[in-house]
Amino acid sequence: MYILELQNRIEVETPKGNGVILLVTEFGTETSKVFTVIQSSGQIWEWQPRDIKVKDNITFNRINNESEKS
Repeated sequence: MYILELQNRIEVETPKGNGVILLVTEFGTETSKVFTVIQSSGQIWEWQPRDIKVKDNITFNRINNESEKS
């Protein structure tokens, strides 16, 4: 098992609203990664990769342009 505490702030959209990734946990080859997210409400939730979407961040040249993906 590996736990990674992120140095840079990565803002995400989750089913519970916006949040920031705090930790990424890798349990091994049989299980997907788990993202620990601090929600804007102050709650802490854990999400699977399919449940979250990284928000745009022009500073890091990260722009989610949905029209280019189709």
